[in-house]
Amino acid sequence: MSSSSAGRLYRILRFDQAVQIFESEELHLAHPSTWEDPYEVRLQHEASNKLFGQCWCTRGVSDAMWRIYSPNHLGVRISTSTRKLKAALAAGTKSMGGILRLGNVDYKNQHDINLEMRAIQSELQVKFSTDRAMDALFLKREAFDHEAEYRAVIHVPNASEEEIRDGVKIKVNPHKLIDNILLDPRAPKELAAAFAFYFVEKLQYKQRVAPSVLYKSQTPLMVEAE
Repeated sequence: MSSSSAGRLYRILRFDQAVQIFESEELHLAHPSTWEDPYEVRLQHEASNKLFGQCWCTRGVSDAMWRIYSPNHLGVRISTSTRKLKAALAAGTKSMGGILRLGNVDYKNQHDINLEMRAIQSELQVKFSTDRAMDALFLKREAFDHEAEYRAVIHVPNASEEEIRDGVKIKVNPHKLIDNILLDPRAPKELAAAFAFYFVEKLQYKQRVAPSVLYKSQTPLMVEAE
C-alpha cells in the first residue's frame, strides 16, 4: 500500500543538488540515455534525441528510496504536488516550443513490456506521433516498481547538441514549487542542523525543513507477565 496522499510527489537528492535548484531557479530534465535502465532507450525513433525527463516518487515514506538515493546519508527529500509541478514546467516547455507530458509510470512484467514496445514501434512505423512515442517512457519493468514513479517528459524539437548531451533546464520558482524539505533520517544531528540552517537562513526558505522520523525510536509496548 502506498503511503502517499493523492497528488503528492517526492524526490530525494544530494544536499548540493537541492541547493542548486534554489540558487539557479531551474529544474534539470535529463535525456533518458543517462538513466541506468537500458529499456528507457530501447525504442529508437526520429524524436529520440529530443525527449527529456525528470522522475519523482509518489511514495512519501520509503526506506528503499533513502538507501538508493542517499547512500551517504547526505540526501534531502523535496516534495511538491502534481499540480504545482505541471504549472512550473508548462511555461518553460511552451517557450521552447515543446510538448509536456506528466503521469504515473506503468509497471509491467517483461512479456507485457515487450508486447507494448512492439505495438508502439508498429504504430510509429505506420504514422509517427511524438505523443505515442512518449508512451514508451511511461513503461517500466516490475523490478523497478519500488520507485513508484511519476514522470515529467518533454519533447524539445529544436534541442541543441549541448542540450541533447547535458539535458535541458527550465526556469522555476523553487519557493513556490517545493512544499517542504526533509533531511535524511540517518544524518548526524550536527549535519542535519547545518543543512536546515542553510535552507532557512541562507536560501530564505519559509516552509518546513526537518529531519525525517522514519527511524525514530518509539515507546516500547510492554507485555506484562500474569
